[in-house]
Amino acid sequence: MKKLICLLILTASLLASCAREESESLEAIQDRLLQSYISVVHLDTLIPEPLGYYIIRLNEGTGATPEKGDWVKWNQTQRSLDETVISVTEKDQAMQYGLFDANLQTTHYIPNYNYLNEAYIYRCLADVFPKMKEGAKYRIITPPRLLNTTGSSSQQSGYISYILDVTLCEVIKNPQQYELDQVMDYKYMYYPEILDSIKYGMYYKTTYVAPDTVWKTNDNNELVPVVKDTASAIDGRTVYVTYVGRFLDGFVFDTNIIDSAKKHNIYDASRSYDTLSFTIGGGNSIYGFDKIAQQLKTGDSGLGFFTSEWGYSIYGSNPSTSSSSDYYGTETTSTVSTIIQPYTPLVFEVWMHKITK
Repeated sequence: MKKLICLLILTASLLASCAREESESLEAIQDRLLQSYISVVHLDTLIPEPLGYYIIRLNEGTGATPEKGDWVKWNQTQRSLDETVISVTEKDQAMQYGLFDANLQTTHYIPNYNYLNEAYIYRCLADVFPKMKEGAKYRIITPPRLLNTTGSSSQQSGYISYILDVTLCEVIKNPQQYELDQVMDYKYMYYPEILDSIKYGMYYKTTYVAPDTVWKTNDNNELVPVVKDTASAIDGRTVYVTYVGRFLDGFVFDTNIIDSAKKHNIYDASRSYDTLSFTIGGGNSIYGFDKIAQQLKTGDSGLGFFTSEWGYSIYGSNPSTSSSSDYYGTETTSTVSTIIQPYTPLVFEVWMHKITK
């Protein structure tokens, strides 16, 4: 604690000095402040890497070493220099540090997953991963200018440097095959009755077929037969559906069913949970979702799971909002509030309510 107090005093004096030295670059200021931290807290025992970050090797690991162009999975805890935890990838740590929100569980606590290239991940990580083995845990103390990707001008705010505790979990040479293996394992474990795919990397099962005739009460409170609508959900037709979207581990990342949203603690009072409408083949939904809807008639329900080739591809998806019309033509808003990583297989349960011809 005394070291941190001394560091804060030293930082304040340096900032005052920086204000007088207007000609000094932001990068030089950041490096000078980080060096002050290293001097006070680590007594100048750490030597900077060529890019300007520092490494403390906590565990060397015994697995494979990644090369540029591989895909890597890693767990990460990010802290400011005063030890305030900012973000984590593991649920138990989120709970430990008070970051876990039991009432809104939209964060999927799994390792980060990305392409080992400084155009896609933090420059300090792209530089350090080829020095690590699977299972290795390094503490990286880095200036904010290295917490961005090449070609990006954005960086962590202000003059603040950060501490990253990084564990290299897995090195993946072929992400397409890795993902397909996950989908096949899921099929064999939960749906062995599905004998074949409807598309390469895509599997489907009808979970309910509506009867040809149902009895409903009319305006005169009389029971009358209603014949099932057998129109097909083909390209150009508009469908009205409810759905639940999951990852292979069962985590629900999106739904427009209010009871399901509340059950899985992803309910958002600011969004609509009305029936979702979209045009088949119109490009308003991912192909896998389109393909599931095409298997259904009015009143039916089905389940499909597929690789990212039919989902959000190698790019994944950040939280986003889109608009559409509900069953009655009213404008609705659909929100995906969970990050979908690159090469992520998805599972959707879909209930078909209406198909317009």
